[in-house]
Amino acid sequence: MSQKNYYDLFGLSEKLNIDAKDLQKRFYALSKAVHPDFHQTATGAEQAASLDASSELNQAFLTLKDRDKRLTYVITQYLGDLTDAEKKQTPPELLMQLMEIREKLEAFKHGKDDALKSDLAGDSDALQHTQRSIDQAIDDLMTKFDATEAPDAKRQTLAEIRKLMLRKNYLRSLITTIQTELNPSEL
Repeated sequence: MSQKNYYDLFGLSEKLNIDAKDLQKRFYALSKAVHPDFHQTATGAEQAASLDASSELNQAFLTLKDRDKRLTYVITQYLGDLTDAEKKQTPPELLMQLMEIREKLEAFKHGKDDALKSDLAGDSDALQHTQRSIDQAIDDLMTKFDATEAPDAKRQTLAEIRKLMLRKNYLRSLITTIQTELNPSEL
């Protein structure tokens, strides 16, 4: 096994929605064939190859079984890696909300006001609701990706998913910031 496409490694068609039980069954079957424990009497080179194959298989399994890792993997296969600028860019539609929340957080740091705490908790809840909406939109796009065969349409769908994932990650970071400030002892 040498840097095969993870889907090819498991004999799966490239879909964003996969059957986790089927993936796990395939993983166990392949693991038996490549795991170093089953090659203890082999030559040093064969043992090293077995270790490499087992490591690659484990990485592929961990990637494909996790929804977000699987999405990132497929997106990177089609669109390449994100640039540092793309990773750090604040989604434009969140700029005003971000500034308002940062002002509230700064005010809360200087005076632990109950009303402000309640307001920030409400902001956190609203952001979590937005995250759930984004997840639903991603699920819909995953189904769209799986239904199409045209490479350009697949790339376009993945570009939309990437934007949503960046937005979701940004929201997650903002929620963590709020929660850390509101509940510092719980983290």
